[in-house]
Amino acid sequence: MLRYIWFDLDETLYPPTSGLMSAVGKRMREYLEQEYALSPEQAHALQVRYWREHGTTLRGLMLERAIDPHHFLDYAHDVDVAQYLEPNPPLRAQLQQIPYRKVIVTNADVPHAERVLARLGIADQFQRVFDIEFFEYECKPARSAYERVLRALDARGDECLLIEDTARNLDTARELGIHTILLMHPPAPAQAPDAWLDPAAQNKPTECPATAELCMDDILQVNAAIATLASQTL
Repeated sequence: MLRYIWFDLDETLYPPTSGLMSAVGKRMREYLEQEYALSPEQAHALQVRYWREHGTTLRGLMLERAIDPHHFLDYAHDVDVAQYLEPNPPLRAQLQQIPYRKVIVTNADVPHAERVLARLGIADQFQRVFDIEFFEYECKPARSAYERVLRALDARGDECLLIEDTARNLDTARELGIHTILLMHPPAPAQAPDAWLDPAAQNKPTECPATAELCMDDILQVNAAIATLASQTL
């Protein structure tokens, strides 16, 4: 029996075309440039390597350079979300209709998540935010991150459904029995100069992967997607 819907935050509850994550990615690159005297190209290459090898830039920095995670997160998320996001009443209506408990499961931190949710006008729709600090900086898709959420909710994997925009975050979830829906945003035209800053944007699948039990192309389809999946497997 399904009990919880887990929502990813960034570029799941709002579209990548907002530009918010490009701005955050730029802040991450600037952090690397300033702290380690790197060129923009070197900083970007390091971002890409950390994302591929460790899951996030932060995780790579913690493992390889032993940085203070709070300093990095504060710097990276020092972005005015109001410049990129607007309140979303249709999304709020969708969330209100979901007959299950809802939580956020994100590799960002709680302050960033709270700012995003408040700006979208949906903060009261979620029971809790599980963030990178809660994971003890073992970011998605690490098995331990999902296991911590399951323990905190006192839930089995098959009682939970993860809604994500990043395909690689689904594999471990499925291993734990967590149901999965992948949000596949329609391809956006290339943008300059910031589109290349986000390594995750370079790894979007063009077809629904096997680890996603269902795919959708708009977060406003979420109720229909949950209902479809429930009728098929839950």
